Amino acid sequence: MNWLSKYFILIFLFYSSLTYSQNEFSKWYFGFNVGLDFSTNPPSVLTNGNAAAMEGCATISDNNGNLLFYTNGITVKNSQHNIMANGSGLIGDISSTQSSIIVKQPQSTGIYYIFTTASNNFASYSIVDMSLAAGLGSVTVKNATLYSPTCEKQVAVQHCNGKDIWIVSHEFNTNKFRAYLLTSSSLNLNPSVSASGVNINDFSAMVGHLKVSPDGKKLAMATLINSASTFSNNFGFHLFDFDFVTGMVSNSFTLINTPLCAYGVEFSPDGTKLFGVSGFSTPNQNLYQWNICAPSNSAIIASQYSLNIPQPATGFLIGGSLQRAIDGKIYWVNYSTTNSPNQNLAVINNPNASGSAINFSLSAISYTTYNPGLDFPNYINSYTKPTPAIFTNTVVCQQVSFSVPPSPTFSNNCSSTPYAPNGYVWDFGDPTTGTANSSTLSNPSHIYSSTGMFTVSLVLLNPCVNDTLKKFVTITLPGPTPAIAGPTTICKGDKYTYTVTGGSTYNWFNNTTASTLTLAPASNTVYSVSATNNGCTLSKTFSVTVSPCTGVAAHSPDGLSLQVFPNPFNDALKIEASEACTIIITDLNGSIVNESALKAGSNELNTAQLKAGIYFVKAKGVSGIWYSRIIKAE
Repeated sequence: MNWLSKYFILIFLFYSSLTYSQNEFSKWYFGFNVGLDFSTNPPSVLTNGNAAAMEGCATISDNNGNLLFYTNGITVKNSQHNIMANGSGLIGDISSTQSSIIVKQPQSTGIYYIFTTASNNFASYSIVDMSLAAGLGSVTVKNATLYSPTCEKQVAVQHCNGKDIWIVSHEFNTNKFRAYLLTSSSLNLNPSVSASGVNINDFSAMVGHLKVSPDGKKLAMATLINSASTFSNNFGFHLFDFDFVTGMVSNSFTLINTPLCAYGVEFSPDGTKLFGVSGFSTPNQNLYQWNICAPSNSAIIASQYSLNIPQPATGFLIGGSLQRAIDGKIYWVNYSTTNSPNQNLAVINNPNASGSAINFSLSAISYTTYNPGLDFPNYINSYTKPTPAIFTNTVVCQQVSFSVPPSPTFSNNCSSTPYAPNGYVWDFGDPTTGTANSSTLSNPSHIYSSTGMFTVSLVLLNPCVNDTLKKFVTITLPGPTPAIAGPTTICKGDKYTYTVTGGSTYNWFNNTTASTLTLAPASNTVYSVSATNNGCTLSKTFSVTVSPCTGVAAHSPDGLSLQVFPNPFNDALKIEASEACTIIITDLNGSIVNESALKAGSNELNTAQLKAGIYFVKAKGVSGIWYSRIIKAE
């Protein structure tokens, strides 16, 4: 089919990507001298690292996947695996769950922040400038305090504007979250503080991970418990709402709080599932899954799937962190004291699936003589805002009806619409129609001024980043353009003929199909007529106002005679006078609008200056006086 013959020719989607380059997170260095390189599939095992981290660590690469540096929260190692200039003595802790996270300052070329947490101590930050030390980087700011005391939990997530970054952590001995915003200009040291969920006032509970869902709408937290003797409702897995516009955390509820060692949590890549692992439990470790798209909190809890992993006969498994990788899988550090020094990493191959379909493997990647520790590198939660569908339209000749697309959702499995627009701005690409060329309605219509191709744009207004959708619409068949000729104001008792143009066939309100219709309304009346052309029909309404016009009937008591035409008239009024006379034209208020001397025979008055309406005429000559009324058409 010829592409020019289609009404809908081409779709353009103008859309700002809200994702970091995945290559920045393609290399992981963790544990003791181990790592993974996700530039290959499956990921390649690395053994050249020098992280020395039993728990929290972080790694960052450039946009091409080249290693820049990594840290255990105490020492920063450059791409050559040596201590970076001024890169020692950071106030992190190698046994802090999420000891460190690396965040590139928005819109900078080489400035990175390292956020660190130390158990029941300081939450702080340091700054790395990669332009220094011949491109190997140098720490320029070290151990600037954010607050104290803190838990071992922190996560970074993009602001919904796709540029700035929230760094979220949890205070110790309170139920408060702190969210600090890093922008292109600075780190805002006045955080968004929100109280939600359990009060973490136990040293065990401050252990465990904090994660944000891929759509930036949910936050999950694990709070550890060492034994049943210290069990309380403060421990377990908890789910919250997160507002990535304001950084606020709210609507907490507990998924499970039975005696367990809640340590690692992670969301599936499609954002529909949450996973949690018990870290040090006996006799079984447990891998949990919840469907967080279930319609209620109770339904989410009821959706729980548990995979039991028996502890070995000798020694035990120590379950560490869960981490979503750029290959779409979730990896699990599950340290075995039995197999030391030979260690394995577990993997959830299909984390978007439910139940046993997740395809869990306990021994997916093996290390020999190296210790992976308990934690993978902590990363920015980089999300991809769901792409809205293009708007739809229906073309009927020159009239086009438009409909906004449905609100985009992050996942087809979720019923919520977290990215619903809060307004619409249409531009129909037809500037000759003036103010009719735009609309703020959700489902507007537009009558195009001509045939041809038009570029229609729709701006979906959102709190942070607006989406602009553009689409070509082609008008190939000219439609009717009904227009009515006839007076809009008449005198009571008069009748006039009205003419409709702009179509090939017509249908008046009384089913008359001629192009003309004589009307004699007794009162103000609204009439309608439809015009059809090329199979398209368009209706038009018009109003006729009826004026009493008392005492102004044509009258000639003497011998003076005038013929005034046309009536209704436009910009010229022709008058045939039986003799020379003077004519005076007044409006309904009695004001004189024209006074002229007429000669016997043909005369023509220029009436362009008169407004549409009813006027009174008085003529005076030798033979007497003549009266009438006339109407100026629109």
